[in-house]
Amino acid sequence: MYCPYCGSTHDDETVATSIEHVIPYALGGSDDLTIVTCDRSNNTLGSEVDAPFIDFFPVRCKRFFLGLASAKGNEPTLDLGGTGWIGGEEVPVSRLISADHDELKIAKPRIVKAPNPDGSERWDVSGDPALVRGIVEGKLRKQMKLGKTTTLHDGTTLRLEDLDKLCAENEAVTQDPSVLKTIAFDRLVPIRFFSKLALAMGHLHFGEAFSRSVTAERLRRHMTVTRPEDVGRLGVIWPETHSIRTLQVIARKDHHVIAIMDAEPPVLLVSLFGELDAFIHLGEAPEGRLPTASVEGTVWLLELPSRKLSRFKMTDWLRECRKHFASAAQQP
Repeated sequence: MYCPYCGSTHDDETVATSIEHVIPYALGGSDDLTIVTCDRSNNTLGSEVDAPFIDFFPVRCKRFFLGLASAKGNEPTLDLGGTGWIGGEEVPVSRLISADHDELKIAKPRIVKAPNPDGSERWDVSGDPALVRGIVEGKLRKQMKLGKTTTLHDGTTLRLEDLDKLCAENEAVTQDPSVLKTIAFDRLVPIRFFSKLALAMGHLHFGEAFSRSVTAERLRRHMTVTRPEDVGRLGVIWPETHSIRTLQVIARKDHHVIAIMDAEPPVLLVSLFGELDAFIHLGEAPEGRLPTASVEGTVWLLELPSRKLSRFKMTDWLRECRKHFASAAQQP
């Protein structure tokens, strides 16, 4: 079999194959929109290209609010952790939200040590009760092995059987529940992901001839690009797509839209969730000729969260878009 991702022909008897979702299942991909790849490429690119994009905060938010589970059935979670303030001091705060759980807690225990006048040491420990209990228990057992006692602030002796009550009475309270979250943006993450998507769609639509082309090789290089200066002529990829009017026309809220326009050279248009998009050239214009425009082509529409796949001619889809916009304009 020929794998479009690695560009190699493999022996079917010695190399395992995989059914690859063109759009990852965790993003709302469909079992009806797949290609066959070698198992190694599927696994490698899944962890190195798909996973960072799926984990990117705006994408994770879309998954969470649409309830898009992974192929293994894992429900999406939303990580709103960051920096919070307790007692006027900054502390790392964890807030992980799932469909049935929302917990705000100190991410890491905070330990402040200070010497006492008698030569002993005073510990102030704060944080998640379970983690604090483990720290205190470990310290207490160590002291007991040394034949030493541990006392609380009021002078009473601490025993192992007192730990549960102690933690319950001294549970930390977040005085200011606000959390400052920093969202890092790596421009190469969407470039790698949309390059992979373009290669998969080109292979699906045009076949092996496309996957063996110069354009496909350029897309493979961009799937693994590690430096911004190595990004070559590819197209326009979110978040720099705001000026591409065609993408705004084909987009549909809470849907994935993939379109291949039969221009010369062909062009891939992608709109994920109606917001994250790309405009990628799938070939080179013949020498001495300018690229041609076209309204002919094929459109794949994935409804979310149902994952229902529909296919249209480009002209029919543009007609659907006009109806959709007209209907939306009439609503109060």
